[in-house]
Amino acid sequence: MTLIAQAVREANSEQEIYLLLAAYVKATRLGSEVRSFSQQMIGLPLFRPEDLRRRIEGLFSALTLASKSLDDSSRVVLKEALYIFGEALIRLESLEARAAPPKPAGAAPAASTRCTDQPKLEET
Repeated sequence: MTLIAQAVREANSEQEIYLLLAAYVKATRLGSEVRSFSQQMIGLPLFRPEDLRRRIEGLFSALTLASKSLDDSSRVVLKEALYIFGEALIRLESLEARAAPPKPAGAAPAASTRCTDQPKLEET
């Protein structure tokens, strides 16, 4: 698992990331673990960050179901897949940010689409 995660982190292009993810899906037990949950989650090809986000959400749902049913083997596979897919999404966002044209001085920052953003609470 760490080798694929490292390869994803060091990928130099979106295409390389998607090829690594496709190889991962084909080479692991991921397909058999979540096939009953959703064929769309494991279908190939992967081709957009939105597609990757949707699959991550599906993997979280599958992990919840596996946890509730105490299916340890599925949980291990799903956690690994979430780690790999999460690393891929982070790297895709990094490559996208690097490729974006520089912003003019004084421009307002763009809204982030990262999964980890927390809503701001209003102070009373």
